[in-house]
Amino acid sequence: MMSSPNKSSRFVAGLCLSATVAMMLLFATTGALGQSANVEIVSDASGMRLQVAGKDFMVNGMNWDYFPIGTNYSYSLWTQPDDVIKAALDAEMSLLKSMGVNAIRQYTGVQPKWVRYIYENYGIYTMLNHSFTPTA
Repeated sequence: MMSSPNKSSRFVAGLCLSATVAMMLLFATTGALGQSANVEIVSDASGMRLQVAGKDFMVNGMNWDYFPIGTNYSYSLWTQPDDVIKAALDAEMSLLKSMGVNAIRQYTGVQPKWVRYIYENYGIYTMLNHSFTPTA
């Protein structure tokens, strides 16, 4: 059964609103970590689009977590020594960057310095699935 144009329009508008809210949360969260940029939704005759720093921005994102072979759900990368974390991030983020990923969603435990590291070294924005208290 085909959707009516009105129903399709509402779906697209809802999808745009959801994407807008997600991106605003992404940039609000990351703004505190030096990733701030002017973010806006532009609406004109060609439609709606997200712009970051005055340039159109297509979110190519994914959920990301890290579990080495032989570990299970109880493993946490973020409790490992810094050199282990850095090596894992360098291996993983370079792959994601080459795939065209520009945003990741992470879960609990990541420290702000690693969010900053990922952005500064790979240009990948991070959306956190939890609140955190920034540390020095």
